[in-house]
This record gives sequence, C-alpha cells and structure tokens, in this order.
Amino acid sequence: MFRLYPLVLAALVVVALGLPLLSTAPATGEEAGAAKKPEPIPALASDEEAVEALKVFKKDFKARGKKGDEKVAEQDWAMRQLAKVQHRKVVDALAKETRNRNIDVRTAAVLQLGRLRALPGYAGAAVVKAMEKNSKDSTFLMAGLESVGSLGYLGATEVLVRMLKHPEYAVQKNALVTMGALKDPRFIEEIIKLMKALRLESGASWDGVSVTHDTGTAGDHDQKAAEAAGKAAEAKNKGKGKRAARSQRDLGPVVLQTAKELTGEEFTGGIMARKWLAENRKQVDAAIKDVEQRAKAQTEVGKKK
Repeated sequence: MFRLYPLVLAALVVVALGLPLLSTAPATGEEAGAAKKPEPIPALASDEEAVEALKVFKKDFKARGKKGDEKVAEQDWAMRQLAKVQHRKVVDALAKETRNRNIDVRTAAVLQLGRLRALPGYAGAAVVKAMEKNSKDSTFLMAGLESVGSLGYLGATEVLVRMLKHPEYAVQKNALVTMGALKDPRFIEEIIKLMKALRLESGASWDGVSVTHDTGTAGDHDQKAAEAAGKAAEAKNKGKGKRAARSQRDLGPVVLQTAKELTGEEFTGGIMARKWLAENRKQVDAAIKDVEQRAKAQTEVGKKK
C-alpha cells in the first residue's frame, strides 16, 4: 500500500516546532523580539477563480490511466494545486476527500486543508471534523494537528486537549507542540494540570536526576537536549525508574517547552507555574477574552455578505 505519509511521518513528530506562531498569550519583550515573523496570509480568491480551479482539479484528480501508488501520487498533486486557491469552495472539495476510501488520499487532503490560511475558521473546522472521523489513525491525527497549527485555527481547543490522552506518544507530543505554536492562553491551565499529573512539580527529573531543557538555542534543540539528558540519566540508573518516571522523561521537556511558548516564562515545574498563574490571572484572563474574540472572527472570513 502506498501509505504516502511515511515520507512525512518523521516531520510530523516534531513539525509543530516550526509552525507559524500567534502572539496571544503574555510574553516578555525578549520573547517577542525573538519570534519569527509569520508568513503573509494569502489573498482570498474570487468565485470565478475558484470555479475554474475546481474544473481543473476534477479533471486532474481522476488520474486517468493511473493505478495504485501512481494514482494516489497524482491525486495528491491535484490537491496541492487546488489548495493554492483560497476559497470556501476549495475547502469543501478538500474536505470531501478527507472521506475518501483511500487513507492516503484522506491524509493528503487534511494536510492540504492546512494551506488554506486565508480561511482559518472554515478550513480549521473541516480539519477538526475529519480528525474526529479518523480518530483511530495516528498518522492522520498528526497530519490534522499539522494543519491546525498551519492555519492558526483557534477553534480546536477540545480536540487538542483530547489528544493529550491519546495512547501514542507521538500524537501527544504533536498536540502539545501545536498548543504552544498557537500561543492560545486557554491551554495554560491544562498544561499546568499535566505538569502535576506527570509529577513535574518542583523540576524536571528522571530517576532522581534533574534535567534542564533550555540550551538557549532556537528550534527543537532544547527539547532534544533534555531528552538526551533524560536518556543518559535513565541508562545510569537502569532498573530504578518507575512507569510514571518514564512518562515524565518522554513528555516532560515538551510540556515545559509548551508552557514557555504559552506564557513567555520558563518554569521548572507545576509549583512555579501555578504561582505565576495566580500572580498573572488578570492578564491571562484578558488574553483569553482576546483570543475568544479572534476565534469568532475566524469563522466569518470568506462568507458572502
């Protein structure tokens, strides 16, 4: 079977660290200055442009004369071309293919929905609906998380929180990093709860060895450094760890990094995070009201007046 996405699965595992960031939650001046400038939002297409693009898409998507893997590759290409046109009719066409009988086509479709950045509310809702219908396929879910982050979609709070309880680590990790990339302050309390559940109360620790996660570099270097240190500590104390410690080792650095993305603060654990939240409750509540207003505004983009 073609299973298009072993080609991108490794990227999906860490993809959200490179997703566009939204400046919503409280952040320090240093954090704001270091943030990357988001790419310009594409312009909305006219109805005429959308109709013409859909005509071409329907012809190309048939992939006449192609079978098996070649047909799926042609269909993927057709969806990539269609996704360049920012229009609600394009979202509808791609959303339809998230219900395709072929899982590879479905996964390609949900990824391409993430390119409809001029329509974050409409495309984002289609992504979430598709994730709910494909909830047993981890690769599909990670592709959906990729699209949620790419769109900057603010209406996926429930599904993202639900992904934190997914049995597979890669899905949990992608959900966490997507939360951080969105910079949505509504996730702050969930992350603090997770710190407590993972026993990250006074500091990140594996088998009694403390691990710092900040190397002062950009990207996922901090996370990798923490994971490497955690593995080294585990090897040194082999046989002493418990199941909770192993879970902490795996998700601990990601949780702390997500908290940093959401707040602009670097926490050593839940105790410090809860104290910060108590001291900054008014600021956080104001940021939550702002993001809720922007979430509503996202749904209105592209509607006919």
